[in-house]
Amino acid sequence: MRRLGSVQQKIPCAFLTEVRDEPSRKLDFQQFQVVATETLNPAALELDIHCATATEKIDGTCCYVTKYRGEPYLWARLDRKPTKQADKKFKKYQFSQKTCKGFVWNVEDDFREVPESWIPAHRVQHENGHPVPDEHGHIPGWVPVDGTNKQYCWHASVVNYPAGVALVLRVQEEDE
Repeated sequence: MRRLGSVQQKIPCAFLTEVRDEPSRKLDFQQFQVVATETLNPAALELDIHCATATEKIDGTCCYVTKYRGEPYLWARLDRKPTKQADKKFKKYQFSQKTCKGFVWNVEDDFREVPESWIPAHRVQHENGHPVPDEHGHIPGWVPVDGTNKQYCWHASVVNYPAGVALVLRVQEEDE
């Protein structure tokens, strides 16, 4: 059920950003703002983005729809993150080396447990049968939304699995 062009990773800002020493207009306790400049991000240029307009980023939730137990199912993003001890080693390495590159993870020991139903996101690289963490030490992935788990209450509010229906913003022709 994967659709061509579906997003499976965080997308970098199309513009370079800068931190301004001005109080946030959104968060009362935050005494700075992160704003987009008018300079295109080199990563965006590599993706052939040459004409873009900066807009406000509005937070939402990341979802994925694919089959689970033979039925279409809503999945929520769940990044597999390092344990506290492994994260300390990673940050120490970053500080001493001034880079994340070259740090070696032991995925079996260095990462927190995830539910058995967890799957890594598409395009996550694998080595020796294990997913490889990104440059921030996370392994992006998905878990099926269980309507009884309060953590996913907003996700569960848009699906009714027994009735086989879901609230969607726009139906694509190739969707079932």
